[in-house]
Amino acid sequence: MTLAHSTRIALFAALGLVAAAPAFAGQHAPALPFTGDALVAPPFQSSWLALASLPQSGQVVITEFMKDPTSVSDAHGEWIEIWNALSWRCNLDGWTLSDDAGNSHTFNAGGTTALIMRPGQRFVLALDGNPASNGGVTVNYVYSGISLSNSAADQIILSKADGTLVDRVEFDNVNYPHTPGHSIQLNENFRTVYYNDDPGEWCHSQTNWDPTNPDTGTPGLINDPCQ
Repeated sequence: MTLAHSTRIALFAALGLVAAAPAFAGQHAPALPFTGDALVAPPFQSSWLALASLPQSGQVVITEFMKDPTSVSDAHGEWIEIWNALSWRCNLDGWTLSDDAGNSHTFNAGGTTALIMRPGQRFVLALDGNPASNGGVTVNYVYSGISLSNSAADQIILSKADGTLVDRVEFDNVNYPHTPGHSIQLNENFRTVYYNDDPGEWCHSQTNWDPTNPDTGTPGLINDPCQ
């Protein structure tokens, strides 16, 4: 590896533009275009990415969320999917889920290993952990104290216990897709905290995760292709 090559890699790592960790358990690995030793700068999918955003460490990526279920109430049917982009385990115990309005929840594993994510694993965080009442969703962790707006701009913010910002998604009903009963999911080919700032990389899900539920989503599974 040349010095120039290693310098470029260090620069892209600092900017969060290196390719994510390999996928596991049949997941697609996100990739950025390469040519020889050089990383090809991908074009902005929209003017959104041309705007500056807060630095995000990116170990865990927000990849899908259901903010407006139709088969059950929001209080039972809202959920958020996150993905461990690391090639090693990640312990979420003590991390915080929050929004800009001051609503927050601190993850607490209760002295267990329940919040340790395997490399490449997807976790489903939800308001209701009971599949009988949440629309048939298998949940890894139940949170409280924060909900997702169906009409106004809102945020999903994931932070470490020391306050480090890991990932932040700010969504609305203008730039992001919004159809009740459909989760909003990130393009599988652009699963990074850099690209999930761009509304153009989000789309509606198409798959019913439960045959008895008309709502669509892929909680804990590979996202549907964005069309």
